[in-house]
Amino acid sequence: MDNVDLNLLVALDVLLAEGSVTGAARRLGLSTSAMSRTLARLRAATGDPLLVRAGRELVPTPHATELRDRVHELPGM
Repeated sequence: MDNVDLNLLVALDVLLAEGSVTGAARRLGLSTSAMSRTLARLRAATGDPLLVRAGRELVPTPHATELRDRVHELPGM
């Protein structure tokens, strides 16, 4: 994830905390479609699906969990 938009890191953190595109969108004041596009950008930047469907919910991949831990180490996060 070199040269990544820092706003994407905030979005990633919220997506992983919410486990829901709709919940993350609501929390960030975005439309669901905008949040879905942001998730697509994150997936392209990381080369990982980040959140995968497990029944009716989305769960983080192991890579997403590792990224969440790294994001929380950043100043201001």
